[in-house]
Amino acid sequence: MTDDRGPVLYADGYATGRATKRAIVARAAEAFAQRGFHGASLRSIAREAGVDHSTLMHHFGNKNALLMAVLQWHDEQNVPPGTPALPSLVEEMTPEEMVAGFVATARRNQDNPGLVQLLSILSAEAGSPDHPARPALQARHDQLTSLIGDKIRRQRDARAVAADDLTPDERAAVIIATWEGLQVYDALHPGVLDVPALIEREFRQALGVTGG
Repeated sequence: MTDDRGPVLYADGYATGRATKRAIVARAAEAFAQRGFHGASLRSIAREAGVDHSTLMHHFGNKNALLMAVLQWHDEQNVPPGTPALPSLVEEMTPEEMVAGFVATARRNQDNPGLVQLLSILSAEAGSPDHPARPALQARHDQLTSLIGDKIRRQRDARAVAADDLTPDERAAVIIATWEGLQVYDALHPGVLDVPALIEREFRQALGVTGG
């Protein structure tokens, strides 16, 4: 599409450039999921994405920047277009809506095992203190812990659910760790456990939400 000034620019570049970046990121996500961050080279990712190495470097500059783009892409797969940012979205949710929202995410993850594999591989590698994904994954956990923990805290304050021996943030961290562990188990033993149903039970118990 053009006008009198030439190709129409989007916020982050030409349409063809954006399409190329998306293709590179999608291929990098597959490569990192299959071979890990350190096992996948930029040249192999470029080749598999059908672009020159120089084109990849033009768009991302280095491997760490590409990794950050992959992590952003991963999170966007579970967010419909036009959805508000996660903090404001969760803030506005009722406990029932939070349960439904996270269960829906668990079901989407189950239907997209590549997304689970990507996060599992990167999380395992990020156990190393110098792994470039470590700060981003820690921030992701911190944000989810804070958002879920705050909702649990409000439910306890409203006496909708009894407190236990864990703080709200500790309970939220247990839910997140349980969820991620269940996803890894499901990848190794497909169909043995109903992961979304188990996640739903964890959230309902923590938030005092009945029914379902």
